[in-house]
Amino acid sequence: MSRDKTCSGDWHDEADKPAKGSRAKGADKGRGEDEAPNIWDRTGPEEREEIEKHSRDYLTFLTEGKTERRVFNLVLGRLESEGFENMARGGKVVRGGYLGHMGKLLGAYVPGRTGPEGGFNIIVAHGDSPRLDLKPRCVYEDGPLALLKSNMYGGLKKYQWLARPVAIWGFSALKDGRTVDFRFGEDPEGPVLTITDILPHLDRKVQRDKRLVDAFPAERLNVLAASFPFGDREVKGRLKKAVFKILEDRWGVKEDDLLSSEIEIVPAGPALPVGLDGSFIGGYGQDDRLSVHAMTRAFIEAEKPDRPLILLLVDREEIGSRGATAAPTRFIERLAAHAFEASGSEPSYRAVLEALAASSCLSADVEAGTDPTFKEVTDELNSARLTYGPCVTRYTGGAAKYGASEAGAEFMAKIRAVFDNAGIVWQSSLLGKQEEGGGGTVAQDLADFGMGVVDCGAPVLSMHSPFEISSKADDWTPLRASLAVYRSV
Repeated sequence: MSRDKTCSGDWHDEADKPAKGSRAKGADKGRGEDEAPNIWDRTGPEEREEIEKHSRDYLTFLTEGKTERRVFNLVLGRLESEGFENMARGGKVVRGGYLGHMGKLLGAYVPGRTGPEGGFNIIVAHGDSPRLDLKPRCVYEDGPLALLKSNMYGGLKKYQWLARPVAIWGFSALKDGRTVDFRFGEDPEGPVLTITDILPHLDRKVQRDKRLVDAFPAERLNVLAASFPFGDREVKGRLKKAVFKILEDRWGVKEDDLLSSEIEIVPAGPALPVGLDGSFIGGYGQDDRLSVHAMTRAFIEAEKPDRPLILLLVDREEIGSRGATAAPTRFIERLAAHAFEASGSEPSYRAVLEALAASSCLSADVEAGTDPTFKEVTDELNSARLTYGPCVTRYTGGAAKYGASEAGAEFMAKIRAVFDNAGIVWQSSLLGKQEEGGGGTVAQDLADFGMGVVDCGAPVLSMHSPFEISSKADDWTPLRASLAVYRSV
């Protein structure tokens, strides 16, 4: 979810599938305050075992998917291992097909018993998360230290990135056409990187007496890189040269190659179970990789649907959905046209637009969970609670619904029926009180085609932080919700 605009290879293995016919007991008893179902109270031993299996798979995915490029590759690898074909090659598809763009934007299609002319069941999620990027000219030295200059990406709290282990996940495109992927800081026994902070004994004028927004200037988010000089004492820029030598020796990346690189600073270390009972998951990027993981598994499991399916993985949601890999591009039209061709139909422009207008879409994005420590920013009657299932958020935006994509009453009724008929534990929620801020999703970009679309995702605590928190129960239920949407007519 964007802010206010005013895995190792194991994940590629076939995941353990939830038992067929699984149903959360009592899920259709209503949404009243007194009757709201806690998932743990409505699941038995069998379902709790499913939840643990799903959580292990998700932990691996979250640990291995720390950049939008890596998420793209993980999802693509899973699709290919399941027999999906590249639709850019043309021709019909049997199991299903996919279409990629620039290594960050991915769509996939499964044919239904009916043709694409009548529309698709679509689930969309975004693969990017708030982070720090290195600037094109990022290496500098000051005194005995070499540092790297960063640039914020998305809505993050700057102080949360100080004095903690961070890692580099890099992608470089070289002039000879080769590309290089590299990481640094993820070896459990190796070195990490960090961004330094000032000690409390000396921070009064620099930080303590300032407003929070002014106390942590973005230009001070500099990554500590090296102190071991390269060359003789008389050589100028010995520390910068030391950094560039490491880049070239280890990964073949030279100084000028940084101009055509995407180097992201992310929290170091794996995603982990959290809590004395281990009932939570903590990790970086759960907004929105929790939804990506759930929708991908559901997409693969929803075999032989009545209506054709589309999975859509987009980029750049956290910075306003602009750019060649963002949701507002014409990619979904291209994907739908390929789906027409793959089914043997003529993909006229009008036919594609009519099909998209007749489609149903779940914008799978996490919701801000109610934190007992900060209850004053939430509307208690419309707040999202952990362990109460995915949140159906009819509209986002800020005060007075500016920037909101609001689901119509008819489409809300349809989603309610789909979830309740499938025994899904779910909740209705909004993003906090009016005038407390706000946020947006890609729902508005899909709604531009005239289709029914609503936001739906698991509640998360500490959203946009380096260590977001979700409930294992809520991580599992979006899988069931996604399956229900994919299997609905």
